[in-house]
Amino acid sequence: MAQLVALGVRERVWALKEVSTLPSTLVRILSIVQDDSATALDLADVVGSDQALTMRILGTVNSSYYGFHRQIRTVPDAVVILGFDEVERLALAISVIHMFGRDAATARTLNMLWRHSLACSVVAGCIESRLRSKKPQIVGAHVAGLLHDIGKAVIAQQFPEAMTSILRLIEDDGYSHTDAEREILDGYTHCDIGAWLAGRWQLPPAIVESIEMHHTPTTLPNPHLLTHAAHVADALCNRVGIRSMNANAPCECDAASAEAVGLDPDFVSHIEDRLDRQRGLIGAMAAGGMY
Repeated sequence: MAQLVALGVRERVWALKEVSTLPSTLVRILSIVQDDSATALDLADVVGSDQALTMRILGTVNSSYYGFHRQIRTVPDAVVILGFDEVERLALAISVIHMFGRDAATARTLNMLWRHSLACSVVAGCIESRLRSKKPQIVGAHVAGLLHDIGKAVIAQQFPEAMTSILRLIEDDGYSHTDAEREILDGYTHCDIGAWLAGRWQLPPAIVESIEMHHTPTTLPNPHLLTHAAHVADALCNRVGIRSMNANAPCECDAASAEAVGLDPDFVSHIEDRLDRQRGLIGAMAAGGMY
């Protein structure tokens, strides 16, 4: 850890070649997310241009989770049967998870992280679906949910000794996750690292903000709706036990964020039902076990 701090945490992150640029297919998928005029054909063309992604998506949609009676053989068929939004979200999630990879040393940590991140994407997607007709700025909330903890993936994969030290402070000394990160990472957290990476990837400013501020949205004078959505998704997933790493992760939503996304008991029940239905898919995708 001394070396990481001595060289500068930010400098080390910026020097990482493995995650410094997004794969071209992922760039195109993110462009589709932001393009209201994008069509099912556009999505099928993007996914179809990447043979590995195509096989992973078809492996997922033909899994027992979806339970179709006939095999889906092409991406256009998947879009027709599952719908544009479902295939786009599958493509995005699979692309991000495989961008980071995993090995024996990081498998358990990353499995927990991706399980939480996928669940947060589901919750944020529910918020997006509910609000998008009245509040178009909510578009992309499922992306914010998926990427909000991307800084943890960087730490786990690129700085495993740091992650071990962070988890030890949490488990042995009762630190919160962010306090443990500040202790080990010279004052920085996964929120900072994730925001640096998102900025380098040239993601929209609202996504960058949601990654950086998802724990503390109301410290901003005018937080973006995506930041509120990421905060609420994180808290709700923690509440139902789908946590990334920390058993003591915060489960309470900030009241202003809950109000901003229209959170009420009926909506919470709807979200929890959706998570229950998708737990099997989320777990299998997080572990890379469907493709």
